[in-house]
Amino acid sequence: MSWLQLVYGAIQTLAGNKLRSGLTMLGVIIGVAAVISMISIVEGGKQKIIEAIERLGTNLLFVSPKELTEEEQRKYPGRSKGFKYEDALYLKAQIPAIADIAPMVSIPAKLKSGDREFDGTVSGTLPSYSSVRNFHVSEGRFILPLDIEEWRRVAILGQDVAARLFDGASPLGQDIKIADERFVVVGLMERKGSLHGQNYDEMVFIPVTTAMRRFKGSDLISYLLVHVADRDRMKEVGDQTRQLLVSRHDGVEDFKINSQEDFLKAVDRTLWTFRIVLGGIAFVSLLVGGIGIMNIMLVTVTERTGEIGLRKAVGARQKDILTQFLIESVTISLFGGLIGILFGILLGVGFGKAVALALPGGADWGAVFSPASIVVAFFFSIAVGIFFGLYPAYKASKLDPTEALRYE
Repeated sequence: MSWLQLVYGAIQTLAGNKLRSGLTMLGVIIGVAAVISMISIVEGGKQKIIEAIERLGTNLLFVSPKELTEEEQRKYPGRSKGFKYEDALYLKAQIPAIADIAPMVSIPAKLKSGDREFDGTVSGTLPSYSSVRNFHVSEGRFILPLDIEEWRRVAILGQDVAARLFDGASPLGQDIKIADERFVVVGLMERKGSLHGQNYDEMVFIPVTTAMRRFKGSDLISYLLVHVADRDRMKEVGDQTRQLLVSRHDGVEDFKINSQEDFLKAVDRTLWTFRIVLGGIAFVSLLVGGIGIMNIMLVTVTERTGEIGLRKAVGARQKDILTQFLIESVTISLFGGLIGILFGILLGVGFGKAVALALPGGADWGAVFSPASIVVAFFFSIAVGIFFGLYPAYKASKLDPTEALRYE
């Protein structure tokens, strides 16, 4: 018999008992669907996180002060002067690969407008923050160089702050109090949402010099955003930044440098944990499906003992019998794999739609289907059919024709 005839015969055998064939395929269907849908969900989540991070600027280094350990304090007594505004300006002047910088001074404060209040954090920064962080005004203007030079008391509000203080009315030109200092609202930021627990719509911006002189009483900054022009030079700029700051800080490394790449690598490490766990679940499902195939094929061999004996009596070789039953096993897993792929895609899309309905604003999770994961899941389902069908096929091929013909 040709391979085509064997495959056609296997399909006829499966069609002859649809319920049993369907139940046999179920484990493979669940396993393949689990692999494809779970990978698509994880990859969709990864893409969503990356998009959220890059929406807040690209090619960024985050430089912030750190507390010295007890050993470092003993080694460098009194030599740590903190991270200063001048450090930020020095880095910008010394490293050509830095496209721009945005020093940040964070001030916890109470904001008031009439009888309305908002407890939050005010951020002092430079005009460059808007481009560095890819965060722009929707109305009015952002901080200007003249605001920096004259320590002006102007403020730009996030959407949620404006809604709390002005209840839907335009805040532009209105006075607010920040820790009892009067400021004029000159801008309203676009809606940005949240990331890593920070709500960017609750941010309030004022000139960095105003923050240092009127609130902090020093030129210390909370952290620095460094925008690198070329992504390929991120590490180089990070190393140069470290060397220059250590030199300026009298040999003390009283700061830390992180990059967006660090965040993305941390995200990927976390997602790999999910991939391994979900892959394990899918593997167990396929294993159960394979055991089901072996069980049914063993029953099939018993039921068709007489047929096997007759085929051997008319000249069928052991290899022919083994091939016949192995093809039947693989056909079961092949159809199970195809159906599983379809269900996996439907589950992934369905999850994305469910997230769209559940999240505020209808943000779609956007499941990402990898052709590689589909191909791997499909061929793994075939491998399951071969592995778990091999023993029943071998058992069928070894039957003695005389004993097989006498079997009832």
